[in-house]
Amino acid sequence: MPSFRQLSLLIVVFALLGTAGCDRVDPNSPVAQRRKVFKEMTKARERLLAYVKETKDFDADAAIRDAEEIQRLSRQPWPLFPEMKQAGDVGRATDAVWQKPEAFHQLAKQIQNDADALLEASRKRSLDAIKPAAHKLEQTCSSCHDQFRQS
Repeated sequence: MPSFRQLSLLIVVFALLGTAGCDRVDPNSPVAQRRKVFKEMTKARERLLAYVKETKDFDADAAIRDAEEIQRLSRQPWPLFPEMKQAGDVGRATDAVWQKPEAFHQLAKQIQNDADALLEASRKRSLDAIKPAAHKLEQTCSSCHDQFRQS
């Protein structure tokens, strides 16, 4: 027969196992959908930034594809932020998303404009044309994160 201590330990272990998946996000939720878009955007951005930082040989065709993907994705996450703050749909967004919606939407629009400019620059097939557009988009993304995303 197990001792009281062993039984207590078993109860704690089962309780922890039972709550292990509770912090998972529903894959159909706005938070999960936003995360997916942002992850895809980050991957394309990192590939493009490898050229800008000159850690990878410049490939104009690949840069255009990445800029096209960034431009396409730049339109997707914003409708996935509910108009009103709802429990469970916050993710890493700060309260400022809902407290300052005009500023949030203005930055979202600026990200889209910067992505458009990046695509236009990439079509020139010149790294020198891409660099300033990529830096501008990075600055806008950072500004949005600083104001509207938890660390």
